[in-house]
Amino acid sequence: MEDFSKLIRNISDVGLKYHKNTIISNSINNRDYYERSISDLPDVKNNEKAVVISAGPSLHRRKTIDLLEKSNFDGVVVTIDGAYVKCLKSGIIPDYVLTLDPHPKRVVRWFGDPFFEKNQADDDYFARQDLDVDFRKNSIEQNLNNIELVNRYASKSKLIIASTAPSSVVERVMEAGFEMFWWMPLVDDPNDSDSLTREMYEETNLPALNTGGNVGTAAWIFAKFWLEIQKVAVIGMDLGYYKDLPYKMTQGYHELLKHLGKEKLTGEYFPVMTNPMTNEEFYIDPTYYWYRQNILELIKNSSTTLYNCTEGGTLYGEGVVNLYLDEFLRR
Repeated sequence: MEDFSKLIRNISDVGLKYHKNTIISNSINNRDYYERSISDLPDVKNNEKAVVISAGPSLHRRKTIDLLEKSNFDGVVVTIDGAYVKCLKSGIIPDYVLTLDPHPKRVVRWFGDPFFEKNQADDDYFARQDLDVDFRKNSIEQNLNNIELVNRYASKSKLIIASTAPSSVVERVMEAGFEMFWWMPLVDDPNDSDSLTREMYEETNLPALNTGGNVGTAAWIFAKFWLEIQKVAVIGMDLGYYKDLPYKMTQGYHELLKHLGKEKLTGEYFPVMTNPMTNEEFYIDPTYYWYRQNILELIKNSSTTLYNCTEGGTLYGEGVVNLYLDEFLRR
């Protein structure tokens, strides 16, 4: 039996093998649109504080995004694509929206999908685990509302778009009117002779950012190291699940089933961790565990501090300061 530790060690290689052709072909197909890169971004006027918004379940359960909206926060707001519409619905227009995932049909949903019914046919990804209950109940109508909402506000945010973005996303964000600033993900060691990062750079000539394997970590890295914000807090970066969520509703459940060749997964693949600030228990899956390892290593190697205002989840350790969002906003 493949144990949990072995799964963690293999995730990077499995992911690169799965996405290799897609990220290279997308980077080549998008070359006509590389008018501006993140190197062309104007200087940040207020670079003292930033809040990075990920799309974890705590946004709904802890209502941190509502607290942020009511706080009159005057720092920089960076959101990932999956939290963008929730920001708009909560009255927050982010300064930056970051997108990374190369999936050809799923990611465009975060910007309102003109071909939603076609793209979601025979794909239960969102129906199974979407945190937006209203969307699950009436997805077609909600998607139309999202299209209108994004069209109304897109021009007010800068889109930090990866070269790996699929054509469905590129076409949609151009239609919506975003200012686009391109970058490429650092996916392996560019010094290796067969490096995918080197291959992408040769095709794009874009600046590269480490991502830690996911869009949330990439957004934190962008705010902390590219924009050079002094104090960066994250919300919605749970990297885990509340214990009342069934395993089968986790993001990678079906992929893990297929990889292991099993009919059902048990708790051995979902270890429980206790958040040191709230003393609440959360469980984590192999993918989130790998993400967690990556960001903790990035924090340690860069001798920096991440202010985690998620108010739950599994992200804690050396270099992570866990505190409530209102406390960060008051400081």
